Amino acid sequence: SEGCTNHAKRGGVCVRHGANIKLCSNKGCRNIVVRGGVCIRHGARKKKRCSAEGCSNGAINGGVCCRHGARKKLCISEGCTNQDKRGGVCKRHGAYRNTHDES
Repeated sequence: SEGCTNHAKRGGVCVRHGANIKLCSNKGCRNIVVRGGVCIRHGARKKKRCSAEGCSNGAINGGVCCRHGARKKLCISEGCTNQDKRGGVCKRHGAYRNTHDES
């Protein structure tokens, strides 16, 4: 609606102005559905789990976690052994710097 500053959820409108959102099917829960009719608290998972037996870590690459063989990409700066975060570099070497501020 006119003048509303809430974030649009579905159909270009917020919940207050008629967006139709699904709630968790667990009795008494008011969280928004993530997957399979339930929220994260009641069993929906956004990330896949490691396929190694008995491991509950999140899968990173190839269906496994780092402990079970997933390879991490490293920072491309010479001599740096940190994991890359963005654009091939780690935080120390500028992964999250705002390039628009530099003149």
